[in-house]
Amino acid sequence: MLLVSIFNTPVGNLEVTHDEHFIFNASFTDKSGTPAQNQLSHLIASELKAYFDDPHHRFQLPLKPQGSLFQQKVWNTLLVIPVGRTVTYGELATKLQSSPRAVGQACKRNPLALFVPCHRVVGKHDLGGYMGNPNAISYKKNLLAHEAKII
Repeated sequence: MLLVSIFNTPVGNLEVTHDEHFIFNASFTDKSGTPAQNQLSHLIASELKAYFDDPHHRFQLPLKPQGSLFQQKVWNTLLVIPVGRTVTYGELATKLQSSPRAVGQACKRNPLALFVPCHRVVGKHDLGGYMGNPNAISYKKNLLAHEAKII
């Protein structure tokens, strides 16, 4: 059974879709609510606290993103961008032998915002987008500030 939990974080509320074993989706939201009461939701809360106490904390969560092979490749690459560093869509595209636009689209479709750190990918001349939502850029700015890397 899928559950939707909302976790209050220092940068905003994070809506997480999960079951008892895996996290399928996470995105910042204006919605309010509470976390489900199961073992995984307690682990998520603990991991979020650890990250916001220390941005160098590496999430140890059972993620199960759904996407194309290319999207999975991009998302896996995002996981190795160090905290406090950013890369441009173009740099990531070069590394993946792709185009900046394709990388941007994969980031836009990242179903696990924060846990798969697409906020560390920026435009050549600006921050770029976040979560495919023009109103969500403040979350990206706040996450980068938390990680001490503001552009």
